[in-house]
Amino acid sequence: MEPFVTLIDSVPFWGWWVLAIALVAFEVVLPTTHLLWPAIAAFVTGVLVLVLGDPFPAWQVAAFAVLTVVAALIGPRYLQRTYEETDHPELNRRGARVTGEIATVVEAFASGKGKVKLGDTQWLATMKDGSNPQAGAQVKVVEVEGTKLVVASA
Repeated sequence: MEPFVTLIDSVPFWGWWVLAIALVAFEVVLPTTHLLWPAIAAFVTGVLVLVLGDPFPAWQVAAFAVLTVVAALIGPRYLQRTYEETDHPELNRRGARVTGEIATVVEAFASGKGKVKLGDTQWLATMKDGSNPQAGAQVKVVEVEGTKLVVASA
């Protein structure tokens, strides 16, 4: 343990900043936010080392650990709050945007299943009531199940 403490104790402030940059680089590649919190903690630890110097052995590791936990507890709550506030809640949720739209049957339904055209796209669809409308009929989208539309008579 002593060699580890000696190694960490000799890390200059910019060493923590290099660690922060490396963690952010990995974060850019990975589809999560898990490495963002230690990156923030490493940056702040670097600032503390720059301002305070080196008062006692292993304080840098303790500061990094505490700051990582604090950032991991506070950060996701902050990000969640920013994601919830939007004037376009259906953005990137194409299925939610088509609910309520009128579609045209392009392939007659059989056993409550068929194809409809909505905009310039053909979708697989199922009738909510199990009926079988003919090609050309108008139907209303009531919900989306994955890549299938659930429709009802318009």
